[in-house]
Amino acid sequence: MCRSKEAREHFIFVPCAPPRRVARGVRHRAFLEACLQPSALAPVRAAAPAAAAAGAAPSARSLGAAVAGGAVWAAGAATLAGSLPGAAAAASMVKVAMMVPPPMATQPASRSGEENAQDTAVARREGGFMDTLFPGFSADTFIWRISVLQLVEYAGSVLLGNSYGVPKLCSLYLLGASWGPAIAGGAVWRLFLPMMLHANPLHIFFNIFFQLRIGCNMEKQFGRRKFCLLYLFCGFMGNLLSVVADPMKLAVGASTSGFGLLGVWAAEVMLTWELLGESQGRVFLWFAFMLGSCVMMSAISPSVDFMGHFGGALAGFLLAIMLADMQEEHRPEWYGKAKTSAKNATALIIGLSLLKAITLGPDGPIPHCGSMLHPLQLPF
Repeated sequence: MCRSKEAREHFIFVPCAPPRRVARGVRHRAFLEACLQPSALAPVRAAAPAAAAAGAAPSARSLGAAVAGGAVWAAGAATLAGSLPGAAAAASMVKVAMMVPPPMATQPASRSGEENAQDTAVARREGGFMDTLFPGFSADTFIWRISVLQLVEYAGSVLLGNSYGVPKLCSLYLLGASWGPAIAGGAVWRLFLPMMLHANPLHIFFNIFFQLRIGCNMEKQFGRRKFCLLYLFCGFMGNLLSVVADPMKLAVGASTSGFGLLGVWAAEVMLTWELLGESQGRVFLWFAFMLGSCVMMSAISPSVDFMGHFGGALAGFLLAIMLADMQEEHRPEWYGKAKTSAKNATALIIGLSLLKAITLGPDGPIPHCGSMLHPLQLPF
């Protein structure tokens, strides 16, 4: 998520106060086989979340620092993933553990290794380049469609007003970028629309690559409706906590939702920790590295919206626990309590954050950027 704290010094503000408020499946065996297939892109799969998470939030003002930090983070993640060969198998077991298995009558019969290899080869030929780049890719998925919409939205922001292909701040504001005083004035759509907007070409490239890389198989796991709810809720909560932490910034980007997918992974690992066996240490190290990288990136580049990323990851973590549907024999003793706690925590966070952002939020200033039909032509 990109934030621009320099917005106040660039915008032209109107002196008046803003108006107030007016009124999931994939069959069990097939999915497990797909998850455990060896892939030459395994290092890239581990590096893509890190690269996207680091590169998902460059601002128009400090793009060089954010991109450089993203490259360092991606290299570290790829090195760590190469030294943890059991991490991929552990992650796939975690995902399957939370799925509701089909009835026994529909379970496929055991097959020979040669038959499985033939099916795999056919699937790869049918999927082509996109399935190799984004495992589980299908054009009939929510994650693909919203990625296309984000590309269209970016093109629209450039056409509305740009400087060397980078949307101007007023273009982003008119299209729904997050801005605390406007949200306090009732523009609650600015808690959703920022996930459709991006600050520059690298920003949108990293975000879309990451969400397609991890989201295609995750959508098959949860189903379209649940995955859609996860994606949108993570973006909403990330934007909300970002505004609560600092309302006087202009923020855009889908990385709030992208970090939410990482939060879903964290919830899966927690709920299935006893099923991981010898992979526990490897998985723990991976998450510790990711957490440390997030903190480091936020310290290196102040333009990274740390609170927006944290809010998205927290939303994915809590909502994944609430949506989890584990088999009864695999549930930990505290499974029910975890679900109840997640519901209570989510309600409390959302309620207090909305109170702070809307009722107690700042009334101004509001940038004067004209309208969609007649945008103000500013040099930035």
